[in-house]
Amino acid sequence: MNWWLFAYYRREKMTGMTLGHIADVCNGTYIGTEADSAKEIAGAVIDSRLVEKDDLFIAVRGEKVDGHSFIPAVFEKGALAVLSEEKLENPAGPYILVDSTLLAMKKIAADYRRKLDIKVVGITGSVGKTSTKEMIASVLAQKYNVLKTEGNLNNEIGLPLTIFKIREAHQVAVLEMGISEFGEMHRLAEMAYPDICVITNIGLCHLENLHTRDGILKAKTESFAHLAPDGIAVLNGDDDKLRDKKTVNGKPAVFYGIEKEAKTVETENVNEKRRRCLYLLFLFHGQRQQRA
Repeated sequence: MNWWLFAYYRREKMTGMTLGHIADVCNGTYIGTEADSAKEIAGAVIDSRLVEKDDLFIAVRGEKVDGHSFIPAVFEKGALAVLSEEKLENPAGPYILVDSTLLAMKKIAADYRRKLDIKVVGITGSVGKTSTKEMIASVLAQKYNVLKTEGNLNNEIGLPLTIFKIREAHQVAVLEMGISEFGEMHRLAEMAYPDICVITNIGLCHLENLHTRDGILKAKTESFAHLAPDGIAVLNGDDDKLRDKKTVNGKPAVFYGIEKEAKTVETENVNEKRRRCLYLLFLFHGQRQQRA
């Protein structure tokens, strides 16, 4: 994304995300004026250096740094409000008191995602997530206004921060989801709420927590429980663990691959990764036509 477009989206408000609504969503206690409770935030960040006017600053406790220590500074920079685990003495602006800012951040992201009229492509797998994300986003960007995960910010902090950057002008979000333990994909996919879920493969990563490839398969496919009602699973048909997932949530899975068993788009002189991206574009366009 060009820097001036990024600046534009940072200034545009997060529609419907008023301080009062945010407090309700995360079961927090709003402390501030009634007038401020009706104001929408312009963004949400955990890094005090990135705070801009009308942002919500989420104070997160890290191993070395506690975000709560930066609360006075973020109000000076123009933050609209703060999400805090501590009661604040004479704050310079309104704040929302919660038990856990990390848990509250995920609840806010899940709620905001569902307010948006946008298609979401969720991508996971043992390897190839980031490159597949980049290729899919590149292809979809030929036709749609796309927001994608930056770098590999695919965990329970990076994903909500990415969702907070989505604005009404975006038509598609391509979100990467990475896990290392059971239950983590449930939490990620609940936030992403994907319309299309792509799984690149089932490999041997994170065996220390997931134990076997069957365990990895179980953890990755937790995402299926959070597909949108008309959602589609796009799976690597060359993967011996994935090719048996013939149906997902009662609907036929779509397979890509280079072996005969995999159902792929017939595209001559195009490599396998580009073919999977083109197929996803065709699927995506079909979904949008059906909803139009």
